Amino acid sequence: MESVAAFRDAFKSLRRASGEDDVRDALHDALQALGAPKFNLEYPLESGRVDMASEERRVLIETKARNAVGPRRQGSATEETQKDQAERYLRDAIDRWMGDLPLYGDTGEPRVFLTDGLLYWGYEIQEGRLTPIVSEHQVRSQEGLASFLQQYVIPAERRYRPAVPDDLTGELLSGFANELETVYRAREGSLGVQTKIALWRESLSGAGLVPPDDEPVGQASLFVRHTVLVVAARVVKLLLRDGDAATLDALLDELSDGFQAWLLECSEGKAIVADVFAKLAEYQWRGNTRDRLKEAYHKLIDRDERKEFGEYYTPDWLAAEVVNDVLDEDWMDRGIRAASPRSEALDGYTVLDPACGSGTFLFHAARRLFAHIQHRHPRELEQARRIITRMVVGIDVHPIAVEMAEATLEMALPPPPEGSAIPLAPQIFLGDAMQSSMRDDLSSDLTSTQSALGTPLTIPTALLVHPDAEVLIERLVGAAIKGKQVAFDELAEQVDQLAAAQTLASLTKIIRKESDHVWKWHLRHIAGPVRMARTKAGRIVTNPPWLMANDTKEGSRKRLISGLRDDYGLRNPALRRRRSSTEGDLAAVFTARTADLYLVTGGRMGLVLPGGAIINQNWQPWRSGCWYSPGNPGCHAKLTRAWGLDELQPAPFAHAPSGCCVVFAERMVPSSVNPDETGLADADVALWRGSPENPSIQIKQTLSEIPSYYEGGWDRGVMAEPQALTCVLEGGLSSSKDTTVQVVTKTSTKGPWAGLSMEATLERKALINLGRPQGLTPFRLEHDAYLICPRVSSSAQSGASIELPSDVNDPRFRKQLPKTRAFWLKAEAVFAERRSSKAGDTLLENLDWMGKLSKQLVLLSSRQVTKVVYNKSGQTELRAARCPRSLLVNGSLYWLVARSVAEALYLCGVINAPCMQGAWRATKTAKNHFDKNPWRKVPVPEFDSSKRDHMRVVDAAKEKERNVRRNDGEWIRDDEITQSLNRAVAAVLPNYAWLNE
Repeated sequence: MESVAAFRDAFKSLRRASGEDDVRDALHDALQALGAPKFNLEYPLESGRVDMASEERRVLIETKARNAVGPRRQGSATEETQKDQAERYLRDAIDRWMGDLPLYGDTGEPRVFLTDGLLYWGYEIQEGRLTPIVSEHQVRSQEGLASFLQQYVIPAERRYRPAVPDDLTGELLSGFANELETVYRAREGSLGVQTKIALWRESLSGAGLVPPDDEPVGQASLFVRHTVLVVAARVVKLLLRDGDAATLDALLDELSDGFQAWLLECSEGKAIVADVFAKLAEYQWRGNTRDRLKEAYHKLIDRDERKEFGEYYTPDWLAAEVVNDVLDEDWMDRGIRAASPRSEALDGYTVLDPACGSGTFLFHAARRLFAHIQHRHPRELEQARRIITRMVVGIDVHPIAVEMAEATLEMALPPPPEGSAIPLAPQIFLGDAMQSSMRDDLSSDLTSTQSALGTPLTIPTALLVHPDAEVLIERLVGAAIKGKQVAFDELAEQVDQLAAAQTLASLTKIIRKESDHVWKWHLRHIAGPVRMARTKAGRIVTNPPWLMANDTKEGSRKRLISGLRDDYGLRNPALRRRRSSTEGDLAAVFTARTADLYLVTGGRMGLVLPGGAIINQNWQPWRSGCWYSPGNPGCHAKLTRAWGLDELQPAPFAHAPSGCCVVFAERMVPSSVNPDETGLADADVALWRGSPENPSIQIKQTLSEIPSYYEGGWDRGVMAEPQALTCVLEGGLSSSKDTTVQVVTKTSTKGPWAGLSMEATLERKALINLGRPQGLTPFRLEHDAYLICPRVSSSAQSGASIELPSDVNDPRFRKQLPKTRAFWLKAEAVFAERRSSKAGDTLLENLDWMGKLSKQLVLLSSRQVTKVVYNKSGQTELRAARCPRSLLVNGSLYWLVARSVAEALYLCGVINAPCMQGAWRATKTAKNHFDKNPWRKVPVPEFDSSKRDHMRVVDAAKEKERNVRRNDGEWIRDDEITQSLNRAVAAVLPNYAWLNE
């Protein structure tokens, strides 16, 4: 009765209403009285705020003042009708609420109504066009309003779960993790929790991801967060599998097996699980347009931990672009036809992500395949789920990632037909895709594994690669648990049937002895990669681990990866000759190895890689596409083209130090590959700039790479690490006397020195002005730091040489710098305690690493020395300046002693000229690093004062240097002097100045 009275009052208010706000409020009250779900007022959309909106009913209502409504009347924007306004809001709502939900047969298209409370127009988008569903409907009575609203605006059948809002999982699960940490701390000493932590560590051990025992706080936090991610993934899988029939009891059953089961051992844990289940069940998970669980992973797992594992998860827009490019229509047509029969192997017609992470590539591959089935193979729609499940395959070494990927792929699959049995499980497998421990026996008729206690077991490979492998594995494990005999008639060869019988006998003994009932799961995850290695994928789309080999944790896995690097010929001999210590990037080994194992000849790859893949010298052997060695036939790949993505804003991987690129390749027959003609030319590289949504794309410009006369003249500045023991900033000078000064050293931020700073009293002469790139602008270098340098004289005579002491016990050190030596003794102790294995043996040795400091100290006693310096690194411009001999420069700058002031100005002019910046950027072999590459690839000629064009550069540089000094260092790019400098430099290097954009 209360609702009837409320509706009657709302209708009376609606009839009296005249203004737009009054109409809106009265109509809102009427809808609430009818029991409608919450309508949000002033609901924000991309292009404005609509007056009322209900996500659950997928309906918008735009109210107008009485007698001011009508499709052809003025809308809210200039030259816009109310009908235009309604369509604009409706399309915004479709993007926000629906994504691509209609792709999966959803019927709840959003609606929009224009009304003054009594007069109504209603619209939907049908076949891409705005279509009326009701026109100029006049409400004349209370009963008429109720009937209209219930029939058109809030009909009972129009109840939908809203799409997952942005960062729901990240926000929700972060709170869940915080609650769970409280529960964990209360129970961490229990036997159940300790047992589950041991199980968790064991599950991570195969990936080399076990957190160290000596970091219990970090270990506990990661354990709790991994628990959260597994729970969320299993909730989503259950909701997608069972729909409205999903229950909390079913979820608790799902969670009872695995390390996350510790949650179920207390009422607090069960209550948190129930809360998460209830919250996630509110939303529509199938049909999302992007990988939602990836966002939760980024929110919950610290960036440093992800970086340690090489995890840079791909943005959805980039994954979709790569998938759309690699999965061409002709291949999809053939694959869909091949996947339609139930029991035939799909040789060459699967799309594989061998480092699938949370499943982003698998998600977009499934969506593309389903859309193609809809458009080109409508007769296969009833089989679409099974076809896609057969064609899309993922592998990952991280057990938590596999859990997430299964849920993510399920979001992209069409729902199973009504009344169908439990759908076929997605083909996502936990394992080392590189099969690094099986380098020599992948072609064997038997595959080896072992039990949890190390008991060996061999399985006939024919069973693992059979199209019905999952059925055969279930039969094998079921018989072993029951101690029964079964036949394997599906195996064509008698020898394989006998081997299967022997496997059954061995497995029966293992289960009786060890009570290990995870074999069905275990064998399934072994079978997937082995089967893929035999049947081969037709397409690979992946973002492999981004991890420098030198940073890989020590142990057997690192040694195996190093062996694979040799197997595929991926070491650069040129770098070895230069005594480079770098081992290259794991992504190079991973992509070569997985292409060799899984990609069919003629198959194509789309690889998201560190930006160095297309420019870095470490990657040069990989770029050849000849991935083999004398002892390993390996494979050959033709690198067809690439996308350079370093200049996109926002960057796809904002924290990746080497930037990002995509490389496309095709596996070739070895005899068809000429090593001299392989590789990736500049003309094959497209550079993306601007926004990802609307990029401008240009072909990479080519350098002839002729070395400069000055190639060998540059030296890197003082390395002087750690700065907490060697560097003082201007603000660190606290007080001084005539001969001494009190200092606070610069706080270090990296490695074992992070957070370290020291106070000291030093002799003033122990501090030397230090130039850093922070103080370098074109034509100007301001120093803002000092190097603590214990320089001593060989004698007290004037003009005596200045050098570093031989060690802390050098008598000259003790006599000439007693206060500095006292500080140095303390600093040496700190250094000895924290130094890495790659550092010098002593702080003095580290200070003069590779003799970089000694080379500059020699210049302090020289006369009329002019140094030229430029920045080692930078995302945009190369910049240079002259500096006096009394100024040392640090390791982020390169320096050269000019033979004259004119030569110094000439070099500064060539380096700083805006017309040369495109050329300098093109010389980089890493996203941010110039290093000496400009001099290896741009033929800057030796300065010759007799040449008029050289002297024009000198004159323009001198004038520009004065201009910069007058303007307190401000660099003006488009003034007359700058243009004069550009013209002068372009005359010296005409084939390189044009590279500037």
